[in-house]
Amino acid sequence: MTNETIQTILSRRSIRSYEAKPVEREKIDLILQCGQFAPSGMNRQPWHFTVVLDRKLLDKISSENRKVLLQSPDEATRARALDPNFDNFRGAPMAIIVSGDLSGRNTMGDCANAMENMALAATSLGLGSCYIASFKLAMEQPEGAFLLEELKIPQDYVPIFALALGYGNEILGPRAARKENAITFIE
Repeated sequence: MTNETIQTILSRRSIRSYEAKPVEREKIDLILQCGQFAPSGMNRQPWHFTVVLDRKLLDKISSENRKVLLQSPDEATRARALDPNFDNFRGAPMAIIVSGDLSGRNTMGDCANAMENMALAATSLGLGSCYIASFKLAMEQPEGAFLLEELKIPQDYVPIFALALGYGNEILGPRAARKENAITFIE
């Protein structure tokens, strides 16, 4: 027997195409609350959430990341950046950026927990989302530091993950099989 929570976990998918329709503020607030209630080591809650509703700012981040990718010695990476449809946020009307206080040992895992909670909340609310780590390339370079200011990332925090969020606009194929031999029982 599968309950609603388990069904949400098993049905969540990464969405890479979105309608331009904005996400309702009530849904955004609920998703953020779910992120805030994620488990964290010693309840440190080492995260900060930046909600970007300005699509032009998301485009600016993608543009700066494109510049970084074009400098790559890897031909496939440069080719990806040359794609006219290149967009770190997959056309989503908004994103939530999770930054973390890296002074703690568990910050990466804690922020990942918050991301997962928000992705599951989005699915349960009829929204699509995509968990993204590649959005921060330019912000890790000195010439991209201005983006941290525009995003109002608090001092001593670094962007770790982003959640592209919106109403999905794609037909999903069959789900990929799960990796075999990934579970060991010791009795």
